[in-house]
Amino acid sequence: MRIRGFVTIMSYLSKFVERLKDILLDKNLKAAQVIKELNIPRSTFYRYLRGAQMLNLQMAIVISNYFGCTIDYLIGRVDDGSPFAPLALPNFKQRFRFLLQYFKTNKYRLAKNTVIHESQLYHWQNGDNSPSLDSVIILADYFDCPIEFILGRSNNCV
Repeated sequence: MRIRGFVTIMSYLSKFVERLKDILLDKNLKAAQVIKELNIPRSTFYRYLRGAQMLNLQMAIVISNYFGCTIDYLIGRVDDGSPFAPLALPNFKQRFRFLLQYFKTNKYRLAKNTVIHESQLYHWQNGDNSPSLDSVIILADYFDCPIEFILGRSNNCV
């Protein structure tokens, strides 16, 4: 089964916009306060609020840490907004090797069953670069586990 990456990502973008607005309202925060405390460009944050831009992985980590929630909750993959204290973020090269072992798969099978190109998987395995948020979402959907587990910010695969 091939995962439809673009459709999946666009679905999470709209959920992220709703969730971000809800979190701001629930925590009685103004956008200006979050912008200042996180040192995010004003235009970027407002593009998030309008759904004109999806956050990147680094910003997803920053915002989820700020709100004390998981990235999965932030983008609407789960509805459990329980407080979350992440583990230290490991090197993705090591984490990717762990994931291949843990899920008993290989780069070829992963490339065949997802929209992630095998060359990208090769670069992750060699530590040449880290995945985008889109790719992490695709991995989490494919392995049916939390984004936090994919990243190594949690040891729980459920």
